[in-house]
Amino acid sequence: MEKQEKKRKVRVSLRLYFSMVSITTLCSACIVSLVLVLGGMKLFFHGDITLPVVIIIALLVCGLTILLGGTMLWFGSIHLTKPLEEISRAVKKVAEGDFTVHIDRNERSRGEYEYSNEIDELAVNFNTMAAELSGMDYMRKDFMSNVSHEVKTPVAAITGLSEILLEGGLTAEEQKEYLQLINKESLRLSRLCENMLRMSRLDHQQIVVKADNIRVDEQIRKCIIMLSEKWPDKVRNYEIDCGNLVIQSNADLLMQVWANLIDNAIKYSAEDSSIYITGRIHNNNYLLVTIRDEGDGISIEKQAKIFEKFYQCEESHKKVGNGLGLSIVKRILELLGGEITCSSEEGKGTVMEVTVPLK
Repeated sequence: MEKQEKKRKVRVSLRLYFSMVSITTLCSACIVSLVLVLGGMKLFFHGDITLPVVIIIALLVCGLTILLGGTMLWFGSIHLTKPLEEISRAVKKVAEGDFTVHIDRNERSRGEYEYSNEIDELAVNFNTMAAELSGMDYMRKDFMSNVSHEVKTPVAAITGLSEILLEGGLTAEEQKEYLQLINKESLRLSRLCENMLRMSRLDHQQIVVKADNIRVDEQIRKCIIMLSEKWPDKVRNYEIDCGNLVIQSNADLLMQVWANLIDNAIKYSAEDSSIYITGRIHNNNYLLVTIRDEGDGISIEKQAKIFEKFYQCEESHKKVGNGLGLSIVKRILELLGGEITCSSEEGKGTVMEVTVPLK
């Protein structure tokens, strides 16, 4: 612990640095003054020096003291102001929108310590801030690009189909078919807006009230019934192994977790396949729920991205989702103090493990 604390300290504190400079300056000036005065007094007592000469020696001593002290403080101030000027220039670039700026550190001067001094610590914190801002800028641009793409597709479909209907000349069956497509795209656009608003609220939310006593097994069964009505054309077999799972949390948020995960299991698994859901309470400490499907699975490269906003593993599923479901799940679990992990193998399905504290 002591070694860890030592690593956090600066090599030389700026207060100590200026104290050392000042003491060195004063000591050097005093030594020079003492030598000159002693030399002058020696001459004076031998009768080889007059009063004007003593005055000249005193003035010379004062001048040399001021010159020496001023020179040392000048070079000491350069040591302080040079990195501050560099930081000032970097801050100006950040203010102008350039988040790629980076301040180089003198690694040799800090030795075994984490920082050379407080300015070095400031430089490190600045580099961290610039990197975070650069990442946020990239995410903002990427977010806007994804939103534009996701919104553009259903809007274009609705516009095209409505123009065909306005032209007329269609049979009643064709009109019904086009109206159903318009309704489908409208619902897709509505879900996208709803998920974006939900994601925005969750991103800005920091405190969650966890005062609901929840029967998690009942929540999961309700989700299955609800999703069976949402996907009436998809036949899935459900193998549920859950006891009476009672926890204290936020019922609405937790319901969204199960709904999104089971919905994904339905979408990405084959017809007439099975979905396995198990739930256990471990050591009276946390709840573990596992949802496993028999779908195509996810490659290792894609598993690292599945919790990113708007990311979808398969292009063929873009028409039935918008890539926000798992992002919402991850954020909800962060707020509830839980975690989610994914393990998958191509051709053998996907396993989602969710852990949630009991209180």
